[in-house]
Amino acid sequence: MHAPNHPPHDVDALLAAFDGEQLMADLETLGAIGRERGGGLQRMAYSEADLAARRWVLAQMQALGMGATLDAAGNVVGYLPGSEARPALALGSHTDSVPGGGMFDGALGVLAALACVRTLRGQGVKLRHPLLLLDFAAEEATTAASPLGSLSFTGHLTADALDGPAWHGGSTNELLAARGFDSAALIANHPPLPLAAFVELHIEQGDQLLAPRTPIGVVEGIVGIRRYYVTFEGQANHAGTTSMARRRDALVAAAPFITTVRDVAVAHGIVGTIGRIDVQPGAPNVIPGRVVLDVEIRDMANSTLDRAEAALHDAAAASGAQMVHGHRKEPTPADPQLMAAIQRACARLDLPRRTLPSGAGHDAMNLAAICPYAMIFVPSEGGVSHAPDEFTPAAECIAGGRVLLATLLDLDERL
Repeated sequence: MHAPNHPPHDVDALLAAFDGEQLMADLETLGAIGRERGGGLQRMAYSEADLAARRWVLAQMQALGMGATLDAAGNVVGYLPGSEARPALALGSHTDSVPGGGMFDGALGVLAALACVRTLRGQGVKLRHPLLLLDFAAEEATTAASPLGSLSFTGHLTADALDGPAWHGGSTNELLAARGFDSAALIANHPPLPLAAFVELHIEQGDQLLAPRTPIGVVEGIVGIRRYYVTFEGQANHAGTTSMARRRDALVAAAPFITTVRDVAVAHGIVGTIGRIDVQPGAPNVIPGRVVLDVEIRDMANSTLDRAEAALHDAAAASGAQMVHGHRKEPTPADPQLMAAIQRACARLDLPRRTLPSGAGHDAMNLAAICPYAMIFVPSEGGVSHAPDEFTPAAECIAGGRVLLATLLDLDERL
């Protein structure tokens, strides 16, 4: 970054013009698309509701005078030219949901970015940099290729990933084909112009901002994720005729390891989860002969993950189990200069903030492959997300939107 050599933006006037009421109205309007009574949002990737929401976002961008299109992956890409020939600044998130999701996850980041453009257009302000607004497709893990839209946008989507299953029961390729998308075009996709930075506003989805209550989180990075398959072999046999002394029950052998994962996570200050247990042959009258545990650990530090992984390997070996590696995603630190811009925005707005990691994955982690990124968090009541009662108060949604705008203006002057 460097000091600006052009007339600075009237940041305070622009922040005062930010229309928080319209932001909240947009959240309600978008939140009604795909909502089922008592069951939350059903805007799974490439569903009819998801595509309807995406078309609504596209129309809002166009109404503000943006050049806006759906790209090869179904990402909504809005464009405002800048006054200078520079790489673009980019804002955004996603509007698809998990089954039964809430109306703030992803949507707040898209609609707050839209509110920033509404402010600029309403005040007749043109940025030096071109501006992209991005509503990424299929961020949620409802397809095997997710976050599919941002992977496609950055040119990192692979054909193999599209062969995996999607929420509708068929393959991701089949889901895409049924909606008129071409897999080859998704793989060949790329940004419409170079990016100088990407900033994503999102609800925290956890409880780190709740005690003490802090309106803004400055994300230091997105955690690394390591997954393993731990297999316990026993002997399947008749559940009624095999005495307890003769049994080689694979599930009984696996049971202590389940609590070991918890204990290892606590000891290393990380999170650890067993999200799936495959018991074979899986009949109530058959002693389990084979059990496979899907194990996951997450943290920002590879060194900590290495130690936890070693402890899990030792525990698995001591239990007579085989532990093999599955998916691995490296920690993705946020850019310090962009984080500093968010800190300056909070100071200008007199908003308390704290630095914290993101324990969940986001589109920003894929954008990191092509440009610097940063994220802004606002609190989630009760730490609840991916559920119908997900909620962030209006004041904190609006505060997050104003921090996003102030950060954008700061970067436009300094980058």
